[in-house]
Order: sequence, then C-alpha cells, then structure tokens
Amino acid sequence: MTRMFRVVCVLVLGATLAAAWHGIGWTRPEPGSPLALAPYTERLFDPAYADAAAQAGRHLRDMRDRLGLPALSAAVSIDGRLIWAGAVGWADPERRIPADPDTRFRIGSTSKAVTATALARMVEAGSIDLDAPISRYLPRPPNPAWAPVTPRQLASHTAGIVGYAENRDLRGLAQSLLEWGEVGSAAESLEFFDDNDLLFPPGEGFHYSSFDTVLLSAAMEAAAGRTFPDLLDALVLAPLGIDGAGADRPARPVTGQAVFHAEAGGAWKPWRAVDHSYKWAGGGLLASPSELALIGGGWFDPAFLSPDTAALFWRPQRLADGRVNPQSYAIGWRANPQTLLFGAGRPVLNVHHGGVSKGALSWLNLYPEFRLAVALNTNARVEPFQPFFREADYAITRAFVARRLPSGA
Repeated sequence: MTRMFRVVCVLVLGATLAAAWHGIGWTRPEPGSPLALAPYTERLFDPAYADAAAQAGRHLRDMRDRLGLPALSAAVSIDGRLIWAGAVGWADPERRIPADPDTRFRIGSTSKAVTATALARMVEAGSIDLDAPISRYLPRPPNPAWAPVTPRQLASHTAGIVGYAENRDLRGLAQSLLEWGEVGSAAESLEFFDDNDLLFPPGEGFHYSSFDTVLLSAAMEAAAGRTFPDLLDALVLAPLGIDGAGADRPARPVTGQAVFHAEAGGAWKPWRAVDHSYKWAGGGLLASPSELALIGGGWFDPAFLSPDTAALFWRPQRLADGRVNPQSYAIGWRANPQTLLFGAGRPVLNVHHGGVSKGALSWLNLYPEFRLAVALNTNARVEPFQPFFREADYAITRAFVARRLPSGA
C-alpha cells in the first residue's frame, strides 16, 4: 500500500466520521430553561471603575443572550493591572458547570500574539535576532529553501511559507484536517509542511499562515534550548504571575478548561476531540481572558518589555518594494488606527489579534494610548467572528476609557 493511498484512506475515514459527528447530538436551550438562564460572575479589582464594570457586564450578558452562545467571558487590564473580569453562561452546559473569570478557552491564532510576547523577550535578551537567517538556529532545516528566512519574516507572514490550503505535504494535510495525536516539539511539527516550495521569495509578498509561526517557534526552541511550552512558561507566563495557561494538551486538560462547541442558530454540541500540539505557537494555546489581558498588559510594563521593543513589534512591516503589507501586520500583531471607538475625527491605534479555533473564538486588543488591554473568549465557533468581537470590544473599552479621558475629550 503506497503512502498516498494510506493518507487518502485516512482522510476519507476522517471525513466520514466528521460528517456523522456533525449530524447528531445538538442541544437547543428552551426559553426560561436553566440552560437559557445563564449565570453571571464578575470580579472588580479596582472600585474606581465600578460604573464601567456594570456597563461592561450588561453588554456581555446581552451579547451572550443575543448570539445564543454557551459562554462569553471578558477582561480588562490597565497599566498591566487587572481592573475587571466577567463571565456569563456555561463552561460545560452538558454538566451544568458555569463559566467564571478563571475559565480557560482555546485562543486559536491569538496564540501568535502570545508567541510574539516570548519572541520580544528573547530579542531583548539577545538570544534571537529578528533579521538573522533561521539557519543560524536550525543549521539543517528540513526544507533547504527555509534557510535564509528570518524570524521577522516569519512573525510578519512575509516569508513565503504555505498555509493549510496550499499544503501539499500529505502527512501534514492529513494532520491539519484530522488533528489527531500529540506532537512533542515544534521541530517535530515541521514534518507536516516541509515538503512544499515557497510561495514567493522571502520578503517579497504576504501570506498569512500558522505554519510561519510553527517554524518560528522551532527556531525559538533551538535558540532557547527548551521546548516551546517550557519557553513560554519561563519567558511570559511565570513573570506575569500566570499559572496553568499555555499549551492545549488533550491528555492533560488544564484546570477550569471549558468544553468547546459547534453552534448553529442557538443550538450547541460539543466539538469532537482534537489535538493542536502540531501548531501550539500559531494556534494551539489555552488561556482565560484575564490571563490574556495580563499578557497584553505586559507590553505596557517597562520592567517586562521596553517601550522601544513594543514599538518595534507594533510597526506594520514593509515588503521588499517598500509597501506596507496588505493586512497591516506587524510582528505577531495586526496594528492599525481605528475610528470605531470615537469616530473618524479621533482615530485610536489598535494592536490586536483574533483567533478562530475548534469550538472557540478569541480576541485580544491593546490600546497603547490608554495602556489598556481587553480580551474576550467564547466556547463556541460562530461566524463571522470579527464583527461580534469588535462590537463587544468597543462597547467594553468605551466604558473603561471614559473614566480615563478628560471631560469632553
């Protein structure tokens, strides 16, 4: 039996099982039922923001009810300190376990911003150079075409690495579709996409891909001499006082982990079991909104990261011809002025990253002008995710920013 035939058989079997899973097991909460009457929990860490917290909590509850989500959770930090966190709904509706501010969610591609936080710390420490070829850290990359690619290009998606849709590596194609089996390191994950040509010469184009961040994390592992989860703990989580977030490992669920769901018209069902270890750095981490808000707040703390490093990582990257890339992507973040908060006459810089995962959505937005970070998570996959998170983000942010602005600003 050829390798290709085996892969095709696995894909057909996986598609058949997925189709069977999709058709059964839906739960639709009836109006007035215990599932529909969702519990709400909040924590206010600074009483000076009590009015803002009340507004944010009302908006969170309204949005959860309006969209029919199992749970919706949010948190705000200012100057690196948690100010407020709230959660409404069910972490595990099947077992009637309420969500609370400690509930942890899959954060999907928001993982890229967390990885960028570790990368920024490594750059400051001098243990990795944004503009060195990755062959400095991976002397024999499994694909020789990767040798001249730099960490900056990988973190800004200008390296020419394929995404899931363009992947012609059969083993990797099967893994990214089925997501079965734990991978022990980022270096091992390279086997899932190393059998591909570059889409363009490094630096000359833009193509968003989680595989960029996987390759980056392999270089980071090699430079630090430790696995990516250990590196993340040492450089980001422990210094910020976060214990328990990090890599999504199905065999070792973290404390307070939500159950993740598909959603359709207000009906839910648990998502099938998946393993995201092959893409931890690009889309496979777990965190609560409070933990994400603390990570975002770390970018405003000069004892954690210098302002110069933050400014470097928040600068949209230019292509070889001088143009800014089409997504205004910086280094591990998207960064662009927005007018939705105060209107066209008052643009505000947003440094942000969203994430779509199996049965979950995530959003983290930093407002450097106000030294504020807001994070939101839900344990259901709904589309489109960006409009609903932006609505929630701006409503919550307006409430907290209003107290920090002079009257009439």
